[in-house]
Amino acid sequence: MRTRSRLAGVLPFLAWLPLIGLWLSGPPAMAAPALLEELHYRLVVLSLQDAARVKLTLNRLGPGRFVAEVIGEPQGLIKLLSGRHRERLQTEMVWRNHRLLPLIYREESFHRGKRRLKEYRFNYSQVRLELWESHGGKGLSKKWQTDLSDQVYDPLSAFYNIRLGIIGPTREGETGVIQGIPYPRPEAMEVRLGSTTDSGLKAMVSLVNPVFPDSRGEVFAYLDKQLVPHQAWTTVSGITIRGVLLPESVIMGPGFAALNAPGLAASRRPPVESLPATAAKGENR
Repeated sequence: MRTRSRLAGVLPFLAWLPLIGLWLSGPPAMAAPALLEELHYRLVVLSLQDAARVKLTLNRLGPGRFVAEVIGEPQGLIKLLSGRHRERLQTEMVWRNHRLLPLIYREESFHRGKRRLKEYRFNYSQVRLELWESHGGKGLSKKWQTDLSDQVYDPLSAFYNIRLGIIGPTREGETGVIQGIPYPRPEAMEVRLGSTTDSGLKAMVSLVNPVFPDSRGEVFAYLDKQLVPHQAWTTVSGITIRGVLLPESVIMGPGFAALNAPGLAASRRPPVESLPATAAKGENR
């Protein structure tokens, strides 16, 4: 997955890309995962009203342990023309120092039967960030590492920390800068909340140092009171790609208490809208 797809979608979590989920098993003593949120999006490209489907889930794996995952793939003719191309993002996180800290962030793609995997490992005890890669069915091997002197975020951990009001802007008119994974070069995003309209709170994500050669490097979205995108769109090579939240989505409750909720398996409920909550560096896992 290219850097620009990782950066452009932190707030609308890459709603304009066909993405797909990696099963994560915990230690034997870990309780069954509790599904806390499930967001479904339909992507519209030109006259194709259902070009791709994207699903974002947040699961609690155990006390203070979470995994967020984006799953998606193109639909219909696009699926056939793309060689059944699929991609997925997944982040294992731990609740520490009043925030969700990423432990492992994975980018995985499938194309014409071939699988490619990148795994970013956050080693807080040794203050190091490592990139491991796998190609052609071979095992993971370390490709890169850097000092983890400042806290950085992948798209999914950034998205949920924004939702909780811990990083980034929390009210209309505010702007925040979030540091992303510094590979292959330092990355930063500017997240700006605009005014509230009939469609919701308008937001914009832009690259401070754009790496988009053929677009403005901006993603727009309309958010609800919990900063969940109900619509998101961007323009690439003159083509607008739009993501629309589907009614079967289930949005988790507001604030930190939602992270300890029973989960959707215990209580399926309709989407709700409420205000998010608010507010270092981590240690080891």
